[in-house]
Amino acid sequence: MSRRGLGVGLLSVAGVTAAVATFLPLYSVGTSLGGADRFGFTTTGWATTSEPAGLARLGGSVQYGVPLVIAAVLLLVAAALAFLREPQRQAARYAAVVATGLLAGSVWTTAMVVAVWLTPPVEDARTTLEYKTGAGLWSLVAAVLVAVVGTVFLLRRGVPEPEGAVVHAVVDDTDTPPMGIQVAVLPWTGEKA
Repeated sequence: MSRRGLGVGLLSVAGVTAAVATFLPLYSVGTSLGGADRFGFTTTGWATTSEPAGLARLGGSVQYGVPLVIAAVLLLVAAALAFLREPQRQAARYAAVVATGLLAGSVWTTAMVVAVWLTPPVEDARTTLEYKTGAGLWSLVAAVLVAVVGTVFLLRRGVPEPEGAVVHAVVDDTDTPPMGIQVAVLPWTGEKA
């Protein structure tokens, strides 16, 4: 497989992974209170839900998924643009760099917000809250790493292969040997030195 094909494949995998990860839990905070039922909240890229359902009426939640899906779509567009001819293929390289940067920035911002939410407040002796990082956040981190590698593969240009045999021909009729040093001709004899 060529470097371009590998880069296109990796960008496609990163885009799909990032889009799917927005529907997975990013983090959850809750407690079991000694029973089997869990009380708490789980946040995805699109909504925050309570456990059990209907426990609390939640207002709107932060839409982490919007920039992540935009970056995922840009990664897929960059992968599609890579199939153009060489002069237009530069657009794929630019789109891959922009999409990877947008994805990395969005994941970084999401991770920082999750880190703030997962920092436990002062411990209360009566309850113990469980703070968990979800599979969605780890999938997003993996998508960024795959996108970076795919972008590097897409940015690398190969050395163009010559078409047919390469022939070096001397066009002028000077007395120059193959080493590139001019041979002096003696003026009085016409012979080579």
